[in-house]
Amino acid sequence: MLNAILALITTFAFHYLRTRILLIEKKLLVQSFFFIRQDGRNVKVDLHNILYIEARKNYTRLVMTDRSAMVLITLKQWESILPPDLFCRVHRGYIISIERIISFDNKFVYLPGMNIAIGEQYKNALPSSVTIVASEPSRKDILSDLEIC
Repeated sequence: MLNAILALITTFAFHYLRTRILLIEKKLLVQSFFFIRQDGRNVKVDLHNILYIEARKNYTRLVMTDRSAMVLITLKQWESILPPDLFCRVHRGYIISIERIISFDNKFVYLPGMNIAIGEQYKNALPSSVTIVASEPSRKDILSDLEIC
């Protein structure tokens, strides 16, 4: 009986570790850049240089640290291309780079040189995409403490 349990645990651990290794390998294989068509050339864009992407009618404006470009692609298409651990849609008209955030609250995301409003339907998207270590109690915590007293 003990040998059967040990075999089961070993098999489970092996499959778990194998799955984790495959996920790590897959993440490492993701390219950190892509190319956009601009002025008849394919121009390289590094994911880490993107500040935000703004919807502009049929185009989107890709704003990077050193330049910007107009690209004929929708925000919905950008969402499927960009890695979700690096980018977050915070408004009907904006996708932002999580790495470039200076700070954020319930109403705005503060990026270098730009404040972007957070849309009502996207209020929970950013807090659920990042790790927040609370250094001050939330209103909810304060209210629950008052109810105990």
